[in-house]
Amino acid sequence: MMTPNQVPFPPVEQWPVLAAPDCPTCRRSADVAWIGPATFAEGDEVNVWRCRACPTDWFIPVTHWPVLDGPDCPHCRTVVTCWAALAPETPGDLWLCEHGHEFVLTPEGLIIFTEDAA
Repeated sequence: MMTPNQVPFPPVEQWPVLAAPDCPTCRRSADVAWIGPATFAEGDEVNVWRCRACPTDWFIPVTHWPVLDGPDCPHCRTVVTCWAALAPETPGDLWLCEHGHEFVLTPEGLIIFTEDAA
C-alpha cells in the first residue's frame, strides 16, 4: 500500500544482490543455494537459504518497499503496487499489488503474472 512521505528507494544496504549471501557459519557463498520463500506463524515473510558446504540453513527477512511510480498490476490494473524483491526463479523484479497479486517485471520490461490473490 502507498504511504505518505515515501522515499523513492530503500536504503542501499537493503537492496537485493545478484550473488548468493555468505553463509553465516562458514562465510562461504559459492556453495549457498536459495531454498524458497517461507512465512512464519506471525506472518513474517522470509527467504530460506542453505549452505551445502557446512550445511547450515538460515533465513533473510523479505522487505517490501513502496515506490512512487511502480508498474500497474497486470491482473486488476491497480496502480498501487510495491516492489518485493528480485524474483529468484525468473530474471527480474517481483512486485505485489494492493490486492495481493504477484507479478514479475523482467529486465526487458515485460510483465509476467505469477499468481492470483487468495
